[in-house]
Amino acid sequence: MPTLPDFRLEAHFAKWEFKARHHLTASDAESISLRDLLDMAEPEDREAFEGMCLGYTRTFGAPVLRQAIAATYAERKAEDILCFAGASEGIFAANNVLLDRDSHAIVVTPNYQSHETLPLAICDVTGVPLEADNGWSLDIDRIAAAIDETLDF
Repeated sequence: MPTLPDFRLEAHFAKWEFKARHHLTASDAESISLRDLLDMAEPEDREAFEGMCLGYTRTFGAPVLRQAIAATYAERKAEDILCFAGASEGIFAANNVLLDRDSHAIVVTPNYQSHETLPLAICDVTGVPLEADNGWSLDIDRIAAAIDETLDF
């Protein structure tokens, strides 16, 4: 894979996130201290967090987490579940599994920056922007028009 270009959003954050007087572009939660977070917990949950060992988890995710996720599906077991350390890792894995240099990706924007940048580093991409004039609705006809009919599936 070629070197990825800078993620424009991350470059913007690197420059301004902790300098700007008013930050209206954050996509993360407001930071709070662990003490403040635990003050909101029920006693048994607080005890569980206070006794928790911090470190790397298993490669495919903590077994208890995978079991809890699998339990939300009728026909899935923990072995069917793969957890990631964050959205970026999952997006990277999905793009590398689904796309190759002969692929054509249709990317709807705006979205999470890596959804644009990673496909561009792998294959041909057609962007389909959502527009304010259309209520930010997904225009299925524009998606259909972006499909490259010359590719074999």
